[in-house]
Amino acid sequence: MLYGNEALDELGILEGINEVIATTESEGRINAAPIGIIRSEDRLYVRLFLGTHTYENVLAKGWFVANITHDAWIFAETALEDLSPKYFTRKEDLPVLEDAEAWLLFECEAFASDIIIADLKPIKGEMIRKDFRAVNRGANLVIEAAVAATRYLALRTDSYFEELMKMQRIIDRCGGPRERLAMEQLMERVDSFSHMR
Repeated sequence: MLYGNEALDELGILEGINEVIATTESEGRINAAPIGIIRSEDRLYVRLFLGTHTYENVLAKGWFVANITHDAWIFAETALEDLSPKYFTRKEDLPVLEDAEAWLLFECEAFASDIIIADLKPIKGEMIRKDFRAVNRGANLVIEAAVAATRYLALRTDSYFEELMKMQRIIDRCGGPRERLAMEQLMERVDSFSHMR
């Protein structure tokens, strides 16, 4: 078992926005939904939106479990649908995804409005399988941007450049310092090669 802040790095919750599946519970019913845990220097928080079960449950209970998974299907499915009970198990009497690679319980200090900004405190968690990391949109998009950059340079199609610009905005918002630096260098190279031809 991992406790407190030491669990963050161990479980791959790094600088930037870390995409996880939050599980919450109300009256015996488990809810799962994708959320982004934002880690920025010494601050750890999430934004939750009015009208969602996660918003209501976090506001009422003051906690959620962050499930770390690389299963993209789970992200897509929980964005729009509720999962059946067969997808969950209990760890330390907490609702956890059956196939999670790791989980971490967070206490939330939430401030209600149209959007909850909830400051987080990591309590305890567990690494179930190694070779995992919380999904970071910025890190994933750096790879996509590299592909788009090679296509743009080869084909000179404006749509690839527009894609790069869109990805750069998302990487700037969601990535950590390393991802932002990688994208900055990639765009400098694109600009440099564009002027050479």
